[in-house]
Amino acid sequence: MSLFKKKSRLVPASLVLCYLALSPGMGLTQDSEIEALKKQLGEMRQQMQTMVERIEQLEREKRTDTAALSGTGEDSKTRPQHQGNPRTTAGPGAIQPTRQLSGAVGAISRAFNPAISINGLFLGGYASSVDASNRLTGLNFENGFNLQEAEFRFVSDVDPYFRADMTLAIDREGEIELEEGYVTSSQLPGDILPRGLSLKAGKFFTAFGKHNLLHTHRFPFIDRPLVSHAAFGDEGLNEPGVELSYLLPTPWFSEIIFQGLSGQNTSLFRLSGEGKPRGAYLGHWKNFFDLSDETTLELGQSYIGGRNSAPGRNLSHAVGADLTLKWRPLNRALDRALIWQTEYIFLSRDQGRENVKNNGGLYSSLQYRLSRLWWLQGRYDLLGVPNPKEGLKQRWTILAALVPSEFSALRLQYSRTTQEKGAAIDQLLLQLNFTIGSHPAHTY
Repeated sequence: MSLFKKKSRLVPASLVLCYLALSPGMGLTQDSEIEALKKQLGEMRQQMQTMVERIEQLEREKRTDTAALSGTGEDSKTRPQHQGNPRTTAGPGAIQPTRQLSGAVGAISRAFNPAISINGLFLGGYASSVDASNRLTGLNFENGFNLQEAEFRFVSDVDPYFRADMTLAIDREGEIELEEGYVTSSQLPGDILPRGLSLKAGKFFTAFGKHNLLHTHRFPFIDRPLVSHAAFGDEGLNEPGVELSYLLPTPWFSEIIFQGLSGQNTSLFRLSGEGKPRGAYLGHWKNFFDLSDETTLELGQSYIGGRNSAPGRNLSHAVGADLTLKWRPLNRALDRALIWQTEYIFLSRDQGRENVKNNGGLYSSLQYRLSRLWWLQGRYDLLGVPNPKEGLKQRWTILAALVPSEFSALRLQYSRTTQEKGAAIDQLLLQLNFTIGSHPAHTY
């Protein structure tokens, strides 16, 4: 039944109410009562007609929007078809979307817009030797207050087969860099990708160990571990390339990753930033076990190798192993957690003429969640194992974090670095970390 018919049934009831309201007790004559009723009836009819016309208009727009989205229907046959670029065909601003199509265009735009998030890192504090501290961790920090980094991330499905992820970073000097930009797919037309196989292509943080995969705002501590910076430099191991990952058919989670990379990293391949990239290859094997309903264990092994920029056919290699243990009680999952993470990296760079530089080190960290708001963390770094030619370096770090939600954190960190060759370095940092927008979920 149409809305107009439903509204029409209300007319007699409305007339009765009007009659009761305009009773003789109000001092009106019979003629005046009739005139008043006629006047009110006319106004009601006019209002109802306006409502019916508005309803019919909305129904037409709804049918038009549906036809525009599906490309079928009667309205699509009568809709004007514009050939070529509409702005060049009919002049600047000549073609304007009709009111009937505005809803469809808006729906399409919202469906294909990427999820956008912005992360900001503000850093303040003091270091007894700023230059030495920056050389060890790559933090790019000055005593006082700093804009550490701003990060813009865009994530969206390209089509049913590809998903795109792009991250732009702005550093303390205001320089913009494409930190990551890649597409991933686990299904291609014609079942080209076998079941369990995924593809990634673009520029991304390589799957070496645990810490190298993280963006700056996701670091468990404010700065990098010593061994991560010594092996891969200020920006980590971030390369253009392609990746194939395969989920093994095992009772537990087991994944093998192979990556073909350009070999641009200046710490491992393009020594001192010289020479052209000669390519590199990486393998990573990750196993994830549920020890109980509350405890999980992750074990990973990584290898990367390729020719470096030294004259000849000299190679650079890095081997790594990582272990992550997580505990979260079921009855207090929101305010209790414990994370123990340890990673070891060994690297070798052959620069010819029996000049082979080896280095290695590890870090081990413990994070404990005291309540829904507070985390207490500690980390130990050791650099120079098994080859302490340049002197052992050790670092102790403690951190207290106030985390109101997953979108904000205020962290206070103190660290002391001791060196066999050089003075000890003390550092105190305070960081504000916040995210706005639609930020995708992080990996476990």
